[in-house]
Amino acid sequence: MFEKLIYALAAFTIVLFFAYILYKGNTVKSCLLFILGGLPLMNLKITAEWLGGFRTFDFICFYALIFLFKDFSTINKKKGLNLYLWLFGGLSVVLILSGLSSEFPERTWISFFRFVPIFIFGRFLVITCFKDPEFYQQVIKALKISYLLSLLFLLAQVIFGLGFTFYPTLGPNTVDPLLQMVRYPGIFYDAQQHGQYLAMGSFLFLYNAPGTSKRMQWINYSVVLFALVGMVLAGSRAPMGGFILGLLLLFFLLSSKYKVYGGFAFVIGFGAYLFFAPQNGVFQRTAGLSDDFLFRKTLWDEALDISAQSPILGIGAGNYQDHVTRHNQNQYLEIEEGVFMYFDQPENGYLKILVELGFTGLFLVAVMLLSPFMKGTVGSLKKQLNPVVALLLAALLSWMVAFSTVYSFYDYRIMILVATLVVLILTIPKPKPHEFAG
Repeated sequence: MFEKLIYALAAFTIVLFFAYILYKGNTVKSCLLFILGGLPLMNLKITAEWLGGFRTFDFICFYALIFLFKDFSTINKKKGLNLYLWLFGGLSVVLILSGLSSEFPERTWISFFRFVPIFIFGRFLVITCFKDPEFYQQVIKALKISYLLSLLFLLAQVIFGLGFTFYPTLGPNTVDPLLQMVRYPGIFYDAQQHGQYLAMGSFLFLYNAPGTSKRMQWINYSVVLFALVGMVLAGSRAPMGGFILGLLLLFFLLSSKYKVYGGFAFVIGFGAYLFFAPQNGVFQRTAGLSDDFLFRKTLWDEALDISAQSPILGIGAGNYQDHVTRHNQNQYLEIEEGVFMYFDQPENGYLKILVELGFTGLFLVAVMLLSPFMKGTVGSLKKQLNPVVALLLAALLSWMVAFSTVYSFYDYRIMILVATLVVLILTIPKPKPHEFAG
């Protein structure tokens, strides 16, 4: 019954999409803004897992590719990010070759076809941002809307309980019987992914578009406070650490005028710590930090051993769980008496990519992430870039830190947000004098 309701919600999302483009126009901008503004709904299943487990995001991207192909195929040699075309092409080749050499090829092919939509989305977003240099403001506004919707969902989950969710079952770490605590996953299946999303999105509310009133600025800053409360409720230590490092990055990158944003976020962060006793949420979990590290280190060491067996192309995308089920059967959790679940990742996103796609795949992904991060950081230090780029870099850094403790690309919403941050960092135009307010 629950799954039927989810499929009905997915169908409603598709209907809503068609209504939106009928109202706004069948354009690339309309498709992009619907995806970003309706981000909480982009990971809903429209087919069963045995039919590929395709989502609402897949449908919209393939629709745009078919009916807006002219825009997709536009090539601007002066402004085109040719490096990323080569990187996506190279990663596609790695995915295919790893599938051909894999012990479990079926899942790899599904992973490949689910890789295509994010490329379609990124390509459309790059082209649109180059055509309209001010489009980034609409993108950030849409992301803020979807972020507020996700916070409202979290509030409802706190009020009505964990049964208020998109999933028939939630991640095994949602309820910790040892610590007797609940970690709220919000719109996500897993509380750790929720923490990553909250940390990334919070930095967007430190940006005030030109002409923003003082009242609206304070509302934006208040959202950061609610985001920190959400991170505490999610019990997410790594995203909280990533958020703090993101704030430190802002102090280095922003001019004195904008450092007040980071200072304000630090004050409300400290206030959140005082409001929530260290025995609760994310702070309660710090007591077991040493044991958690030793447990994760065991998984990391075994992941490196698996990688050493297939160092170039890996074991195939999506095959980690199948591999450990057959070859490393000590990697499991007993979610209830007599019921075991094998790990589908080694509690580290980078190591999962290394194991499944080899050093070749990890190198390509690293270039995709580090190239814009380094370019944006250097440009911001030289005061050559729009100040909003520093906020995007801080958001991206918060995710890169948290990704080291959990692989979160299972969920399209995380992947979409990361891809959007990367594209905006690379395409936001240089600032004009007196462009920013607040």
